[in-house]
Amino acid sequence: MNMGNKINIQTYFNKGTFVIPEYQRGYKWSVKNKVGEESSLEYFVQSLKTAFENNLREYFIEAVTVVEKDGKIVVVDGQQRTTSLFLLFATLGDKEFVKNKLKYTVREDSHNWLNNRVSDEQIKIDDKDIQDIYYFDLALKQINSLIGDVSKSDFLKFIKNKVYLLYNIIPESKAVNTFIALNGLKAIMKDEELIKSDLLIKSSRLDNTEKNSDKSTQFGIEWKIDEDRGRLARNWDKWLYWWNRKDVKDYFGTGNRHPLYFLLVTYWNIKSSFNRKKDFSLDNFKSEFITDSKNAKLHFEGLRKLQKAFEDLYNNLDSHNFLGLILKTSKSREDALHYFLNPSIDKKLNLEEYAKWSLVEATHLEIINDVIEKVKNEETDEEQEIRNKKRKAQESINLINEKYVYWNENDEEYNDGRKEYAFRFLLLMNLLEDNKLKRKFDFSVWNKNNRSLEHIYPKSKSCCLNFEQENFKEASIHCIGNLVLLYKDDNSSFGTKEFSDKKNFYFNTSEEFKSRNLLHTISVFAKSKWEESEIIENKKSIINQLINYYELK
Repeated sequence: MNMGNKINIQTYFNKGTFVIPEYQRGYKWSVKNKVGEESSLEYFVQSLKTAFENNLREYFIEAVTVVEKDGKIVVVDGQQRTTSLFLLFATLGDKEFVKNKLKYTVREDSHNWLNNRVSDEQIKIDDKDIQDIYYFDLALKQINSLIGDVSKSDFLKFIKNKVYLLYNIIPESKAVNTFIALNGLKAIMKDEELIKSDLLIKSSRLDNTEKNSDKSTQFGIEWKIDEDRGRLARNWDKWLYWWNRKDVKDYFGTGNRHPLYFLLVTYWNIKSSFNRKKDFSLDNFKSEFITDSKNAKLHFEGLRKLQKAFEDLYNNLDSHNFLGLILKTSKSREDALHYFLNPSIDKKLNLEEYAKWSLVEATHLEIINDVIEKVKNEETDEEQEIRNKKRKAQESINLINEKYVYWNENDEEYNDGRKEYAFRFLLLMNLLEDNKLKRKFDFSVWNKNNRSLEHIYPKSKSCCLNFEQENFKEASIHCIGNLVLLYKDDNSSFGTKEFSDKKNFYFNTSEEFKSRNLLHTISVFAKSKWEESEIIENKKSIINQLINYYELK
């Protein structure tokens, strides 16, 4: 069995002719449940257009599941997306690209109407009033209204080359069962995708009284089920689109996990807190939350509310920066998210309090319980109480108060955490400055491949400074007082320049320099000169600010 290949749309349509089998329901993506509401097609096209306008290097539209047979591609899952892409290419004028690429076996007139859009030979259609054709025609109108003045040729190139999907091949024997229950995909679908399938199926399932209704009522019920399932699917797809945004992925650090991982695992942690012995998995999620239609609807609504809470935390200026600090520095991100997103927890700490302690690597329990340990005073032999998180803060500050903090990253003598805590505390300093301006901090600087410590006074010219004088002995050119946080790409722009040259470059706005966003770094380069006394002064200022921030006096 093919485990799924990531391919672009050009490769996908070059696979052959796509067959929409008889068991597929009709095309519904242009349906609007309410007046003024966005259809799935409009959402899909707008998301492609936004990705194109933002010049994304690649944009992912989830998976399709197919059976490859006799040179044909039988679409088991992905009919709506494939048909929408066909209509989009036809509207954008690239008819040759999709000519003879789509065969609708559901209804002959549906097939003929679609192929009339891309063929010079017009086939007569006996019944133009069938539902599919109505929604196909509506889809064309929606596409035309959205693409507006977009460059059609460039948009086509983007969709073909930079839009990707996951191409899953399954055996023909599993096709119908996969379509009906989406259970045959266990081998190729992630837990999160299977949870989606079960939620959508059970949330719109008939109950016993509905099953015994007459045929006309049954038809109406079936229509309602399709509408409900479409609405739920659109909700899910909107969540997925949000979590797939590059800024959101970078902020939450989802990495190689499924984009909805934090949404689902946080919901699991909130709702299963009564039984934390069970780990998050598909089977556990299903057995707890998707046992029947009523349960599935209840928990789908719960996920919707949790998604809104995630978006509010991300968008709110007061929470964005400190939650980001937690996500970047905490060893227990899932516990932190559970703590702040669980409405039943009586929170004694706000996001800033939690973030400041996670920065110094206090554990989740040490932070929320304010763990106290008793230690013996070496001088008096008496026991004294010490708060674990304050002890860790003091130890971390002591490390960056050393004479040598960052000299040679390969020298083991200086690899006891000094460099890492220099990064962490300088990150905090810059973030606090952004808070004063009510500005969202750009956490892209925290990527380990993107962050850098820069010596303000160039280390190559250390011989020009004299730190052996009595007033300067506690510092060196490698102490925290002579270090700033920069984006790594900007570090090379400074090189071994003198302070005055670095300053001129820093404030020359005609040059592109991302590190100008780092406000604490800016404050250093605002100095008129930079020698021993300035380095000492800056070091003391940083240490005192941290001691006051952590209330260690």
